[in-house]
Amino acid sequence: MTDEPTTASSSGDANPPSGGGDLELVVEGQELLVQGFVKGLFVAGPSHDWPVFNNEFGIEAERFSSALKEWVGLAEHLSHFVVAEESLELVRDALRNPRCPGLELRAVRPVLSASFDFTFAIFNEELGQQARDIFEKVPDGVAVADYQVEELRSDADKGVELYTSAHDYELKGQGSVSGSFRDTLYVHEQARRVEQIAESELRLVLGDPIAD
Repeated sequence: MTDEPTTASSSGDANPPSGGGDLELVVEGQELLVQGFVKGLFVAGPSHDWPVFNNEFGIEAERFSSALKEWVGLAEHLSHFVVAEESLELVRDALRNPRCPGLELRAVRPVLSASFDFTFAIFNEELGQQARDIFEKVPDGVAVADYQVEELRSDADKGVELYTSAHDYELKGQGSVSGSFRDTLYVHEQARRVEQIAESELRLVLGDPIAD
């Protein structure tokens, strides 16, 4: 049995590509139309970027921020997505085109950082190691805070029952992850792929609106 105290973890063992500055864009319009139009820009365009839509990647949308309160009744028709800073003009110019009716760019804000909380209870040692790797081998731009993990097992080979449970192995853990948007999104996506990990939506810390 191991019971590890609260720690903060950061490691360079996993290093997905980290981009430059990122922006959250809010576009008014029918959701499927917005997604299809915006994705089409990146499929056909020169950019290697790809729009990260909040509803597709489990990202919390700031629906009632002070910048949006004045648009009464529009909350259900606002699509939030993140792109690299260099992609802003691609989207902005396309939405300004007169041949693009019904879509309007409502807000642009820099993404300063991202965070999420997690818990897990796993009864398979292989999956347990996978969960530990996700949170203990994070990219350099990410920190894991208030990380608590408890591993319990029965030592059947030695004939000693170390704890009473219906399972021979149990791993429980919890904590919070924060850091740069792209790197934290990477960890969040890894966690979403493991059914036994319960993660909150990814929360964004946004800067001041960028003027059109």
